[in-house]
Amino acid sequence: MPAPSNALLALCAVAATFVIHQVAKKRHRYPPGPPRLPVVGNLFDFPASYSWLKFAEWARQYDSDIIHFDIFGIHFFVLNSADVVKEIFENRSQNYSDRVAAMMAQLTGWDRNWGIAPYGDGWRLRRRLFHQHFRPQAVTAMHGEIKKGACALVQMLLDDPRDFARTVRNVSGAVTLNILYAMDFDPHDDARMEAVDKALHSFMALIQPYLVNFIHPLRHIPSWFPGAGWKRQAAVWKKEVDALFEKPYYEIKAAAQAGTAKPCFATSLLSDNWDKLDDPEMNEVLISVLGTAYANSDTTIFTMRGFVRAMVLYPDVQRKAQEELDRVVGRDRLPDISDRDSLPYLAAVLKEVQRWRPIAPIAAPHMSSADDVYNGYFIPKGSIVIGNTWALLHDPTRYPDPDTFNPSRFLRADGTPDPAVPPPEEIWGYGRRACPGRYFAADAVWSYAAHVLAACTLAKPRDASGKEVEPTEEHEAATFLIPKHFEVSVMPRFDGAEKLVQAACEATE
Repeated sequence: MPAPSNALLALCAVAATFVIHQVAKKRHRYPPGPPRLPVVGNLFDFPASYSWLKFAEWARQYDSDIIHFDIFGIHFFVLNSADVVKEIFENRSQNYSDRVAAMMAQLTGWDRNWGIAPYGDGWRLRRRLFHQHFRPQAVTAMHGEIKKGACALVQMLLDDPRDFARTVRNVSGAVTLNILYAMDFDPHDDARMEAVDKALHSFMALIQPYLVNFIHPLRHIPSWFPGAGWKRQAAVWKKEVDALFEKPYYEIKAAAQAGTAKPCFATSLLSDNWDKLDDPEMNEVLISVLGTAYANSDTTIFTMRGFVRAMVLYPDVQRKAQEELDRVVGRDRLPDISDRDSLPYLAAVLKEVQRWRPIAPIAAPHMSSADDVYNGYFIPKGSIVIGNTWALLHDPTRYPDPDTFNPSRFLRADGTPDPAVPPPEEIWGYGRRACPGRYFAADAVWSYAAHVLAACTLAKPRDASGKEVEPTEEHEAATFLIPKHFEVSVMPRFDGAEKLVQAACEATE
């Protein structure tokens, strides 16, 4: 008997999910959501861009902080309030710490990113190896490298501000790579970070509703088949993603085995597992741990892009932060991370940058490990559960007038931090799947921002006619809030600023 065709397998999968969906609908009560069509469910309702806004709109429309829709019988639940997020992702974290096994992630090689790996022993091993070097106490050992990068960032911006986004990318990437691999990467070198950019482009595209994620047998369709452009694209992306994960790992492994590698995160991992380096499974674990950290350098890069944009748009906020720096730090040195607690307004500025325009308005999806009931609503095993970070950070009951950029919302009248206002911790994700590199990223962003404001004035550039050029409102991808390239004027803030920066850079060499 001939084997069933790929088309027949796909048709059977669709029919099975439809039957299961129809039976389940009659037995269980789900949260409100948009009406569903037979078989495809809400496939055509799923917002391909700015989904966080549509989900928040549905929450208002159906007067519910949890909404439901399905695509080919796969259930989606979107959480739109802090209370439901805390209950689901924190109080019930045992059931909501799994991740979605997205087929496009496997086809592009992004399944090596343990941040999106299934919850289990493999994930726990990777998290333990990473956490022992990036927990808060361990991150303090990286402050010297972060400060070196902050000085280089300011010097490069003052020398040539024409493409600040590339400068931020190169400096932040070089700092991360030096901490991970200790290979003395030059922040003026574009090649490494351009490779990261290419790979990250594919990662941002994974959130699109590719049909293969819902109908797995479609992965068997030949690349030449009409309509299989997504599979051809996945093959291109996989080469770039594999290079991102593998190239620096095998370089540092060869250096370690030759005895020429410098101490760093990678050499520590290799040393701890020296007797297992011939084991392909252990090599894959180490590639995953290091490559994920390498790829996640984008968090700092994109946050700094948003910070610069906010400072250009709100010069009064910039001046107020600089006045605080002058009072606390003065102008005879650059800020040190030990100054952080004495600079509450700067801390409030960074909180507001992250709250106002979070770079990831929708958190990475979680998956339920077992059937559950919340507030009378049934959540089946295998459901996709999503935290709408945008909705939480623009909730007017938590942040009055949420669309206004106002750092003072985090401060009391006397300028001290207001503990009654929640910090925007949601930007790091939820529950057990919160970003484990958040302590390093937060310290790096603070240091870069403090150095830039201490030595530089950021402003809108002027065109040939002398008119100010506004920063773009457009974003790199419709699934993230990453500002597209815009120009900025960078000037020394006071006489002697450039010499101060140069001396600081020389002191960190």
